[in-house]
Amino acid sequence: MKRIFWILSLFLLVNGCNEDLGNYDYDYDKAPELRIDTIGVDKTDIWGTWNIGDTVHINLNVTYEGREDRLVYRWFIIDYPYRTVTEGNAQVWPPADTIARTRSLDYIVDIAAGRWVYVYLMAKDTVNGAAAFYGFGYKAIPEAGTINGIYCLQEKEGRVDIDIIGSVRALVIGGDHHEVDYYSSLHPGDPLTGTPRVFEYSTTGRYFYIFTDDVGLRVSPTGMTVMERWEEMFYSAPVYKPQAVVGLNNCDFLINDGKLHVHYIQPTGERKFSVPIPGNYNLAPFLARQTIASWGVVPDAISAYQVVYDKAASAFRPFFNRGVSLGHFSETVNDAVFDVNNMEGEVIYANTVNAGETMIVSRHDDGYHMHVANFYNAIDDGNLARYTRSLAGCVGIENATCFASGLAGPALFYGSGANVYSYSYTTGQTTSHLLWEGDPGEEVTALCLLGTGGFPTSGRILWIAVWNEAQREGRLVEFEINPVSGVAEAMYAPMFSGIPDNPVYHEGMGKVLLMTQRY
Repeated sequence: MKRIFWILSLFLLVNGCNEDLGNYDYDYDKAPELRIDTIGVDKTDIWGTWNIGDTVHINLNVTYEGREDRLVYRWFIIDYPYRTVTEGNAQVWPPADTIARTRSLDYIVDIAAGRWVYVYLMAKDTVNGAAAFYGFGYKAIPEAGTINGIYCLQEKEGRVDIDIIGSVRALVIGGDHHEVDYYSSLHPGDPLTGTPRVFEYSTTGRYFYIFTDDVGLRVSPTGMTVMERWEEMFYSAPVYKPQAVVGLNNCDFLINDGKLHVHYIQPTGERKFSVPIPGNYNLAPFLARQTIASWGVVPDAISAYQVVYDKAASAFRPFFNRGVSLGHFSETVNDAVFDVNNMEGEVIYANTVNAGETMIVSRHDDGYHMHVANFYNAIDDGNLARYTRSLAGCVGIENATCFASGLAGPALFYGSGANVYSYSYTTGQTTSHLLWEGDPGEEVTALCLLGTGGFPTSGRILWIAVWNEAQREGRLVEFEINPVSGVAEAMYAPMFSGIPDNPVYHEGMGKVLLMTQRY
């Protein structure tokens, strides 16, 4: 349904930009087929990163059963996400930006730094109006002085530092590079200290949050410039106990000492978090990563700006735009599979997964369980619970030190000892799958799963940080996985990157404790 919407929107967007050559009688049953594909095409510039000043070469296959001399071509870009804008009293779709009118694209990238765009080719018969489109995901245009990659916050040789890992398999990141000791090389006189606690790149504010035991920083990706320290992020700074931070719905949300703070991002506003949202609550370090639908919106859906978990009430609670308190979900109906307002057990992990569902892993007297709820694009009818699963067959989950999951699918990944296991709540499996088995003396210290940007490997690349204490050496293991089943699956990465190996290894790391991604 989404694809049909996009095709219709694109046709309306560009159809009025071509000259009408007259009125004709058509036999639509005999209309010639027009199609665009990438079979056998060099896909380097299709899926790779576009930097300002790069020259990209793309030559797609255009097949037409009619007269090719009547075809006109248009390469164009539109903003991601593509949304209506207000003109007077009306909501209108903004026009596309044309970057070429040739069959092949030879383009010197001249797109504003920091802009995210979709790229499309349209081919159209100027006589009978037949048209075809081909789009290839979105491009995030890097700003000068910034680096895309997996940012690894690590303990290394008695200090704390950041390494950046590129990946040609994670096509949206691009580049096979390893920036060693990146932070300390830019701040030789002001190194990071203290055990890493929170590390997150905010896609709303487009900056990093680095929280260790000793220091709290908001850092620009341009040269890792320190923008504000902890005290400068507030009008009146609270006691320093950061637990989690997430950028969502044009806000940055921070949980500190069990309380929620909100920074409403405005181009001309101050970069200040609010005072704690009032109330008698104590939050777990969980913040939702998707709450409001931008297409296929269900009428009367919840549309909370954020969803949190209140340990004091054992309940999930919504927070709405400009709210002065946390809200409550409707009383749970009797036949619900579990009660989101009265969760049993101790929640040890929660995340937004599988296109908007919320996965919860909890410890009970009889072992570990997984619960799945849905607060995204759903009506609060008292039945927000979806599934409950026993994790009795998940090897080593009682000793899990790190977890990863994502919006691309229902699979959970967890590190336990030297191994990484996976479990999916939609496959019917009752036991975990052994994804990675480390060497003797190794331990898994962190996991990171690629976000849903960057088709076709979006949500499919998993990074495993491994540390050997005896040898004082670390490495990063890079897998292509299936985000639905949770198994290793080298499908798209070899096809588009030319690297057949699964996994790929990145040596020379410290003890990586936290990872975040920027692209």
